[in-house]
Amino acid sequence: MYMRKLVSEREQAMQLRRRGLSYREIRQILPVAKSLLSLWLKDFPLTKDEKRSLLNRVSKNVTKGRIRAASAHRNARLAREAILFKECEHMFTNFAEDSFFTAGVSLYWAEGAKRSSAFQFVNSDSEMMNVIVLWAEKFLKFSKNEMRFRLYIHKSYAHERCEEWWSKELGVPLGQFLKTIYKPTGLQYKKRPNYKGCLRLEIPGIRTLRTMQFFQKLLFAHFVKKR
Repeated sequence: MYMRKLVSEREQAMQLRRRGLSYREIRQILPVAKSLLSLWLKDFPLTKDEKRSLLNRVSKNVTKGRIRAASAHRNARLAREAILFKECEHMFTNFAEDSFFTAGVSLYWAEGAKRSSAFQFVNSDSEMMNVIVLWAEKFLKFSKNEMRFRLYIHKSYAHERCEEWWSKELGVPLGQFLKTIYKPTGLQYKKRPNYKGCLRLEIPGIRTLRTMQFFQKLLFAHFVKKR
């Protein structure tokens, strides 16, 4: 009886294999051990059409799995962003009449990175950079030592060690400066004698960038409602 059952299951396994089913799919239909199934089918020949059918099924299953994973990832991201938006909305309501708060949001809207994975603000004006650093400390609750800076400047200015100048202007140690990016130029002289390069402030984390994007939307809505 037991042997007849095994023979029957082996024949079923071969038929299913011939239809292009994978080992995993066959085991979902036949409750047999993977090792036994491998033994049954290891020398089982497949025609070109059967092999093509099997590859197509595997490919479709992989694609479906990727789609499901991408959909789950997207839904989780949207859920996180919905919670963050509520937090931003609450904070914006509290600070909407604070001129420093709205000034910082406006500055980032004008000069901050829009397509990035982090909060990034670039400018050559040291006073503006000081304002945005103070704003991030007060409203985003990031201390200076969590911030990173990178200087962008022409190679002809390299000898001036402008990193040290920016370090003193902002009151941050040179250790928080990333490697300077030197921009190519054909000029052998300084066109702007007082130019110290463009400095980029970066605060890591996509959450901080999303916060700024939400603040921008809320600021726009705030002004539109007042019209």
